[in-house]
Amino acid sequence: MKAWLARDTGLKIISLILAMGLWYYAVGEEGIEITRTVPLKLKVHNEQMSVLSVSAESIQVTMMAPRSMLSKIASEQIAASHEIGAEVKTAGEYSFRLEPREIDLPTPYIRIVKMSPEIVQVTLDELITQKLEVKANFSGEPAFGYKVQDEELELNPNAILIQGPKAQLEKYSAVKTKPIDLVGRIRSFRRNVELELPSNVKAKSESVIDVFVPIKEVFDEKLFENVAIRVLKSPEEDRAIELTPETLSFTLKGSKRKLEKLEPSKVMMFIDVSKLETGTHETAAELMLPEEVTLKEGSDLKVKVSLKKAKG
Repeated sequence: MKAWLARDTGLKIISLILAMGLWYYAVGEEGIEITRTVPLKLKVHNEQMSVLSVSAESIQVTMMAPRSMLSKIASEQIAASHEIGAEVKTAGEYSFRLEPREIDLPTPYIRIVKMSPEIVQVTLDELITQKLEVKANFSGEPAFGYKVQDEELELNPNAILIQGPKAQLEKYSAVKTKPIDLVGRIRSFRRNVELELPSNVKAKSESVIDVFVPIKEVFDEKLFENVAIRVLKSPEEDRAIELTPETLSFTLKGSKRKLEKLEPSKVMMFIDVSKLETGTHETAAELMLPEEVTLKEGSDLKVKVSLKKAKG
């Protein structure tokens, strides 16, 4: 033993000096105080109970650490957790003090200085399971002139079992999917969408919903008033032509987006007199309309046309 101690005495002294230097270095770095906001996780051991509400979902943790450890102290690397024992058997309000040992740190060289809040209140409730209807949650609107055909909307499944605190589930008549974007849509589509549930409510079965969203064009009606009637005639026509009335009002139906763009001045309504004999006639005016736009049934376009020989 003495021989071993006698060997490499210089090397042992150097190692001791280095170790002491590292210790003093670490101690010298202490005093750097940082604060991080970390999530608080609660675990309830009584399977018949659930967390209805908690006074703080995150905790501000103030720590002291060596400067060299700062890069390791990101909020996502630190967690606060508290276990509620199985001895808690009834619904109600409880409070607990969070202990430093309940903070999970990335390295033992970090020391907890304080936590805020120190006392956390939690409300526990009976855990129940309930079957609820699933409803689609839409965001935005389809393109102008299109809409969701509600009666053809499909959700599979259209109902689901969910589990959570009794007082919370009793407020629900249905559960919604996460938002489904409709902005600018002109065609039907299908999406797999997750349910939008609070953190303390869980689906007992498949939580991804197959949603078919039928997008259909909107059809509408539009009244056009006092539209002038044009006369179509051959180049040789020299008779005096009189129309009674000279304007007509009527209703068109069809694609809403096309009706919206259609102005009375752009509607071509005419009577062709090239095949009419001299005299008085009652005939219907004709319309030139864009595709997907038609004259509403029952519209009266009759016009009295008087053709007289030119004086001469």
